Amino acid sequence: INLESVLNVLEDTGVISSHNKKKHQAWRSLKIDMLASLTSPRSTADQLHCYILWMALVYTIDDIRDRFIIDDENSISNHALVQRYVEIVRDTNDDILALVDSEAEELPPLKHFKPNHGVVRLARYLREKSLACLCRRAYNEFVEHLDDHLRKGATLCTPHIFAMKAGKPFPLSIEDFEELRRKDSAAGMCVHMAGTVAYNTSGEVEILKRCLDQVTLHAALLNDIFSYEKQIYREKDRFNYVCAVEELRHLSFDQAAHLTVERANECLAEHDRLSALVDPDDADAQHILDTHRRWFSGHVAWVKECGRYSSKTSPFVFLRTVKSTMDNPLSPED
Repeated sequence: INLESVLNVLEDTGVISSHNKKKHQAWRSLKIDMLASLTSPRSTADQLHCYILWMALVYTIDDIRDRFIIDDENSISNHALVQRYVEIVRDTNDDILALVDSEAEELPPLKHFKPNHGVVRLARYLREKSLACLCRRAYNEFVEHLDDHLRKGATLCTPHIFAMKAGKPFPLSIEDFEELRRKDSAAGMCVHMAGTVAYNTSGEVEILKRCLDQVTLHAALLNDIFSYEKQIYREKDRFNYVCAVEELRHLSFDQAAHLTVERANECLAEHDRLSALVDPDDADAQHILDTHRRWFSGHVAWVKECGRYSSKTSPFVFLRTVKSTMDNPLSPED
């Protein structure tokens, strides 16, 4: 897939400006085209195009959300606007831009924040393009995971993030934190788009969903390992699995990182165990499981190459040589 065609859509919808070379370089360094290709090799060109743009949309909304997790009042405004972005994915209302503006006026004021029309246009573009290359059932399942990540996960996480930024102890048990990270992980959404097949068409749907739980937790754990320096030292955000293990079990970083890697490996082993229970003649189920396996390996390979997690002072040697995107925020034009 040609990443430049994706950047052209981001320009055309107004998510980024053609004049902002730094933003363009940040998107190129992220290499989401590589992640899509590694995790969804059976997709058509149109499906890959949508898959990459959905990831771009989620990264953009996540960065908007993260920039304004400041206090409870801003959280209310921010959450309401994120909710509207999710609803746009379900709606083709031609007056949606006006709706976003009018609703924003009724919300508590936000400094330096306004509804981003580029995000609105991109969401509408993606809804139309995705429905043209996915069956309705697969698209609906995908949207539910998008909703879980952007809305439900954010709603549950935000109060804890506030508390921890205020210096309070880690507020959850390890088990509760794992469940919350599953909801907040974007992997479920990505895997649904990568697989292109609806889970509910298979007679093995319950086992497949349990398998997907292992994929989403594995992705969240990897993210928390590799983004540790970015979160803890740069963003002062302790809402991280490694940090949770450090604080709750009174361990060093090396010990906590080791246990986090072991937990990620347990996810792989549990996925293998559950996969063996699935009917080998169920073509849809086997396609979904293959997508899961490709996500496990492809996600790891991508992390080593993209610039999102890299830093010259990273505790992980292989992340010290990759060009960083940390200083080039991916959020849309103000």
